[in-house]
Amino acid sequence: MDLRFWASRAVVAFLGFVVFDVTAKLLCPSAMLEQYEPREKTLLADLVRAWKAAPQAPEICFMGSSLMQCALKDSSPTFLNESPSFSWALGGENASDSYMIAQRLMSKEKKPKLLIYGIAPRDLLDNNVKSPVSTDIFRYLSSLDSVLGLPGDAFTSIDDRVNCMLKQVSFLVDRKNVFSKAANDTAVTLISNMVPAGPIRKSERASEQEKIAQAQAQLMAPDKPGDKPKRVDHFTPAQLAAVKPTDPMAKKIAAFELLQQISKGVTIFRYNPYCSERYNRQVVFLELLLAHLENIGVQVVVVEMPLKREHVAIMPKELLASYSKDVARLATRYGASLLDFNSPEFKDSDYGDVAHLNAAGARIWQAKLVETFKSSPYREKLALAHQSLH
Repeated sequence: MDLRFWASRAVVAFLGFVVFDVTAKLLCPSAMLEQYEPREKTLLADLVRAWKAAPQAPEICFMGSSLMQCALKDSSPTFLNESPSFSWALGGENASDSYMIAQRLMSKEKKPKLLIYGIAPRDLLDNNVKSPVSTDIFRYLSSLDSVLGLPGDAFTSIDDRVNCMLKQVSFLVDRKNVFSKAANDTAVTLISNMVPAGPIRKSERASEQEKIAQAQAQLMAPDKPGDKPKRVDHFTPAQLAAVKPTDPMAKKIAAFELLQQISKGVTIFRYNPYCSERYNRQVVFLELLLAHLENIGVQVVVVEMPLKREHVAIMPKELLASYSKDVARLATRYGASLLDFNSPEFKDSDYGDVAHLNAAGARIWQAKLVETFKSSPYREKLALAHQSLH
């Protein structure tokens, strides 16, 4: 009897949630969604709309992270072929994001003939990305079918998988960040109106100069009361692995990370401490990407992107060793060509920061690709395919 009682209550609760979820989706103001999470006003959304609107896919597509974006800077869409190319390169794009783009938008009916995929170690290991299925790109493009088809080792845990599936079917779960931010702002406004003598206002975001000053002060702060100020500006991977959020050193590490991000565009914490599980999950998605492209008949050229020496210096040795081996292994397995553009011809002066090519470096990269392309079989194959369309 007790079991039936609780089972009936569970069914009622579930149905109530479904009704509430559907009602929220129908009544939620679109302005609120756009204010707190403007998914439809992003570069990704623009690219998706442009891709879907085109009657046929371009012959050549580029794909990759901001490293590829910068390498293509100021390039003509026809710099590699007489037919305009299309770029799916997006800032922060991981292998999991690239897979979701290809899986959801490229099929045997609509696909490029050649895809040039720029890859770097960050695409397979970024400690800022706790789960590959939680990024904005992945969430925007994924569907229930695409998530259900993923292998178990693509997720961080069972909870991660369940949460990912719930986001596909539940409006409230998918938009929980929106409602959390809206509720917080509403609470602040209500309390401000209720307590006129001491209004609570949203704190304005600190300027970059203020953040730098605060971080530098934190690095100079003594570890213990009475100690002399001593600036700390170097941390070893061992320190990063051992420190706990409650340790005094954690604040110094956070301050150092902020300064590194502002001044160099990348930090040692992105790769350290090395997490093999996080790396392996992205390798799973890299394999899924190459397998999907091979299955639908897309020629793939994987380009190992140029890496500044200062950038390589902060990467764990385990990452560098695994990265080169796994990229070569998977490219061979799925019939992709592999180009190593991480060559000495790119000087430090060709980078705009620690990671990204500047305009001069981009011109070198593009010229190198054009020269390589001239001596490859792809130009001839694309020319034949182009003639068959006319």
